[in-house]
Formats: sequence, C-alpha cells, structure tokens
Amino acid sequence: MNLNFNKFLPFLIGVSIGLILYFSVHWWGFFVVFPWIGLSISIGLIVASAKKGKQKDIGRKLSILLISPVFLVFLGTFQRENLQVEETVFYMSLFLATGLFTRVLIHFAVAKIFGPLIWGRGFCGWACWTAAVLDWLPINENKPLPKKYEWYRYPVLVLSLLIPLAFIVLGYDYVNGHLQGKGSGLFQTAKFDQLIWFLIGNALYYISGIILAFKFRKKRAFCKILCPVSLLMKPQSTVALIRRRPTENHCIECGSCNRNCPMDVDVMSYISRGRNITSSECIQCCICINVCGENAIK
Repeated sequence: MNLNFNKFLPFLIGVSIGLILYFSVHWWGFFVVFPWIGLSISIGLIVASAKKGKQKDIGRKLSILLISPVFLVFLGTFQRENLQVEETVFYMSLFLATGLFTRVLIHFAVAKIFGPLIWGRGFCGWACWTAAVLDWLPINENKPLPKKYEWYRYPVLVLSLLIPLAFIVLGYDYVNGHLQGKGSGLFQTAKFDQLIWFLIGNALYYISGIILAFKFRKKRAFCKILCPVSLLMKPQSTVALIRRRPTENHCIECGSCNRNCPMDVDVMSYISRGRNITSSECIQCCICINVCGENAIK
C-alpha cells in the first residue's frame, strides 16, 4: 500500500479551511466539519490504493459514506442547518434583510459556488449525502441516460427557488419562524422550522433518487434528471483548476472509460485527442482512471 503525501492532502486542506473559518467566524463546528470531510477523503484514497481496477472506487464510495453524517446528523439534525437550495433561499433573504451572513451561506459559497472553480463538481463525487446512498445501491448496470431527461433539472431548480419565496410572500416569518420555529401570519401554528424543511427535502431527494436509479438502471440518474444543485456548479466546473487529463500513454479507444462513467461523460473523446476533460458533468469520481487499462488518464 502506497501511503504517499498526496493521500493525506485532503485532510490537511480540511484542517486549514476549518482553522480559517473558525478564527474568522468563531464557530467551533467548522473545525469539526471540514477536517472530518478531509479525513474521510484521505481514508478513501488510502483504501483505494489497496485495490485494483474498478474496485478502487470502493475508496471513494467509503469516503462519501463517511462524510454524509456530517451533513445529515451533525449539521442537519443537531444544528438544524439544512444545506439544500431551499434553505439557502431563506438565508439569502435573511442576509438581504439584516446583513447576517450565516453558516449555511458559508457552506454554499465554499462547496457549491467558489469551490467548483478549484475542484469542479468534486462535491457531487465525494461529499453529496444523497449520492452517498445512491452509489451503494445494488445496481450493476450503468445505462446511458437519454439527453432529453437532463433538462428536467431546470424546472426543478426554479421550483426549489420559488417554493421558499412563496412561503415568504404568504407570510412565513423566516427570520423567527425558520430560525427558531416560531411561525407568524399564515404559518403561525405550522412551525415550519429548519428540521421540518430538512426532513421533507431530504426524503424527497432520497425517494426520487432511488426510484430513478432502479427505473433507468443507473445509480446517478437523479443527478442528471432532478438534482437542482448540479446546475449551480456546472458553469464554474468548466474552468476548474483540477480536472482529469490525458497522460503520455496512448489511448487505444477501447471505450471502457465511457461505459463506466456514472455521468455519461464522453471521456474517450477528450483523452484520445489529448484534451483535458472540461465537461460540466464530470464529478471527479476518477472511475475513468481506475478502469483505463492503458493508464491514459490522470
């Protein structure tokens, strides 16, 4: 097993981000969240180094599974912080109304707005708590998804933005009701606090994700059909600093990378022409690297 420095780099980056945010915002939780994420990725890289070929993806799947409790248990359940799009709309409204830049907005800025400029859609491949379940589903196929279904994400994103805005317009007191569970106006007795939004939103994601995976015989079908978050990261990911690249080895165009890519990226087209992968669908999962028999991808 090759335990080189690169495998521990995610943990060191996580500790660094945690320290920076802790001393900037003075919330101890940042020193839990980001080192935990970094350590989980480092563990996955170490496990992957002991595997060969397609089995190396077990390391990434382990990483994403280890990371998910941070979002589902620590932040979502205990801290009552829902990191989905709908929650972000409430907190952006709060920021515009009061100037308060909350931890949820910090997460969204780091993971889904500015982060993709560095690591592309690496969040989707290594940290998404919905995909943490989908990637372990007992589905062996990876059938290509017809392009027409990919446009469904756009109306879903619009709904994800409009639903919380509609609640606000109808009298939902997102300053008190959402933060403290004390509703007012039309929703005075409803108490739609963060935990309720968190449970309902995640239930919809998981149920639809599992149904789509089995229907299309593709674990990541949800990511390409319904996930609104992916659209927020796609523009930045096309110019990301970290991306999959061709090596000096010749691509024999066997198609193994394309057949195994969970996001249907035409990897072979990029690599065979000596080009970096700039597709906004790439989630940095590295499966293409694992299955390439010629070591033509890095």
